Amino acid sequence: MTDWTQHYKRAVTFSYDDGNEQDLRLLEILRQYGLRCTFNLNSGLGGDAGTWEYEGALVRRMVLSERIGCYAGHEIAVHGAKHLNMTELSDAALHEEIVSDRDTLASLCGTVPVGAAYPYGAYDARVMEAMRAAGIRYVRTVNSTHSFAPQEALLAFHPTCHHDDPALETLVEDFLRLEPETPQVLYIWGHSYEFDGHRNWDRFERICERLAGHPDIFYGTNAQVLLRGEM
Repeated sequence: MTDWTQHYKRAVTFSYDDGNEQDLRLLEILRQYGLRCTFNLNSGLGGDAGTWEYEGALVRRMVLSERIGCYAGHEIAVHGAKHLNMTELSDAALHEEIVSDRDTLASLCGTVPVGAAYPYGAYDARVMEAMRAAGIRYVRTVNSTHSFAPQEALLAFHPTCHHDDPALETLVEDFLRLEPETPQVLYIWGHSYEFDGHRNWDRFERICERLAGHPDIFYGTNAQVLLRGEM
């Protein structure tokens, strides 16, 4: 994988969690605009084992063994086999939650995941070390920076913002106006079911349309953008 910073100074990447059926609509939008995303999946949940209601919207996790192919062209990453708060687990349970998810996802998609997102955004030094020991190279938190600057602590990588952040449109315009001398990254994350619950798919589509098609911007998965070819 080539280091994008050899040819670009700006990159856009997305990160979406849980593997819900709303991902299917999200994937269509991303494909329409030529955008790349990382999907953080829970291999130990699916169908009726992962169904709930959010703001009046039915949320149902997909059965990954049946639907993993829908993510082709994007990155699959770890999110814990059963979406447990990793800071509350014993060492053995923490290892199992990470490694079983990694291994199951690898068997489904044919590639060993190198990235992750912390369930509930919960992490500490012990959880970070468990991720590192499992071969995970970067992990996303839920802490918005409202920044595009590079970060060195990839096992606690902070995104630019959530897609429902009121500042998102302003951040997008600020990013598009940049003429940086050093690499800058716009990193947007969320859950696709939130679009149903908040009835704002149209807002996201406008954001995607605004970001798409710029020849001087690299559009990549989290691993492509954050690891810069170090695969």
